[in-house]
Amino acid sequence: MSDAQVFPDEETENNLENKIPRKIGFVHLGCPKNLVDTENMLGLLEKDGHEIVASEDEADVVLVNTCSFIEKAQEESVQVLAGLAEQGKKLMITGCLAQKFQGELLDLFPEAEAVVGINDVPDIARIMRRTAKGERVLATQQDPTYVLEDDSVRRHVTLGAWTYIKIAEGCDYKCSFCIIPSMRGRFRSRSEENVVENARELAEKGVVEVILVGQDTTSYGKDFGGSLASLLRKLNKIEKLERIRFMYAYPNLVSDELLEAINECEKVVKYLDCPLQHTHPEMLKRMRRPVMDHVAFARRVREKIPGIKLRTAFIVGFPGETEEHIEHLKQAIREARWDRLGVFEYSDVDTAHSQTLDQKVPVEVIRRRREALMALQQEVAYEENLKLIGQTLPVLIDEINAYGQMTGRTQWDAPEVDNTVLVKGEALPGEIVPVEITAAGPYDLKGFVVS
Repeated sequence: MSDAQVFPDEETENNLENKIPRKIGFVHLGCPKNLVDTENMLGLLEKDGHEIVASEDEADVVLVNTCSFIEKAQEESVQVLAGLAEQGKKLMITGCLAQKFQGELLDLFPEAEAVVGINDVPDIARIMRRTAKGERVLATQQDPTYVLEDDSVRRHVTLGAWTYIKIAEGCDYKCSFCIIPSMRGRFRSRSEENVVENARELAEKGVVEVILVGQDTTSYGKDFGGSLASLLRKLNKIEKLERIRFMYAYPNLVSDELLEAINECEKVVKYLDCPLQHTHPEMLKRMRRPVMDHVAFARRVREKIPGIKLRTAFIVGFPGETEEHIEHLKQAIREARWDRLGVFEYSDVDTAHSQTLDQKVPVEVIRRRREALMALQQEVAYEENLKLIGQTLPVLIDEINAYGQMTGRTQWDAPEVDNTVLVKGEALPGEIVPVEITAAGPYDLKGFVVS
């Protein structure tokens, strides 16, 4: 099917003024950056008069924001769509899968009222009006220029003790396993003033921790002469904000200026998330990643910021990877002792350069290698956590379950991906309380609130 314009002429626009309110359910798939897109679309739809409902059963149409970063993510997205279609739900398919497969999804899912690409988020309300009148819409612009500046209409699914702020779109790097630049385009930043105002508004609403996300947060500001370090220093001055965190640092962009800002700003958590993908120079070259000494990198960061915790992620089973490469990676884990570490199994993604590479690694070998690396990291993480027993740490309470058990996080832990602290005592969600650590596992801690 051919692409369709989502900007109707004046006559068509006037005909769309008679809105048809609908109940809209939603399913979010993929990363935090995708979650922000979901929340922005929901906010725009709610502003246009539609009702957002938590249950898909109540919905007239379900917005599914999809992911296609890796093969498993694509499969999950298709499975979710197929499941909703089997229930007879009308669908609005958005996100990366929509951008990638476009009209194919309209053909595959007759239940789809619209397929909306990642560059068409600002026009979601107008597209919904058209579908409400019976039109099937394909809106997948191929010129990525969208950057959300006004975040005020966003309907926060995550609004509580913490939430995400997307500070940039796109990416200028060409990692051989990644298709993000081909879909989201060149790197572009939100304005510094807008991000700071956004964070201030969230703090006024009771948000304690903001988490800055983007495809590459460390490139922030390069398109207007700013920097992430400058942004952190300005956010640090927001009175009601307690914690500031950023994710997805690019290794060779972690400058001394940035490290100094993290160290000097008391509200910026002493935590650095920097996906390294591999440690062996041959693998890094094939991945089109910076070739550097990652053990020395970890040492440098810790020297600049005493007490910092480091998170990283690796890919195993990349084409051409050998046992020698894996042993190099294991030794780096032993020496660098990353505090938080994730390991992902490589899989081909159509349109990614790595799909064309030879020397594919068998799936069973990839799985074995991942298990070995995670077992090694578990030992490291457990040893580091044991050192915390007896210490009293500030813990942000995220939630209290139906049984009264509190769950929180130290400054060294990002929500949904890192460790948690199971807390006994009295506190409220959103409070940062002193907690004495009494027990530790490889990933979680236990403790009680100190009066």
